[in-house]
Amino acid sequence: MKHVSIVILSLALAACGGSGGGASSKGDLAAQACDAYAKGQLDGKPYELDLGVLAASMKDDGSGLMLLSSPIVIQPGHPAESKQSLECQVRFTEGKPAPDVTRLQFIW
Repeated sequence: MKHVSIVILSLALAACGGSGGGASSKGDLAAQACDAYAKGQLDGKPYELDLGVLAASMKDDGSGLMLLSSPIVIQPGHPAESKQSLECQVRFTEGKPAPDVTRLQFIW
């Protein structure tokens, strides 16, 4: 019985996961919001953006906003391919499921 309790407790703790990597972590939500905003700014141009890298980069900018950054490749594989950095600033508002993008910048 003791071993069964330990296994159940271990599974329960693993399911909780913490704040670092679940599909609904704040970093993941912020990265998804930035991705959607970037898609709108790029007017249908194809691009490659690693959402995991973007989510992991999230940090508080000191004013209550969160800053994310990641490499982005616009029009990969085309003669007009452009490798840039993406900076995205978001604000989480209590009661809203997704953050608001307050600034998005492509850096050459």
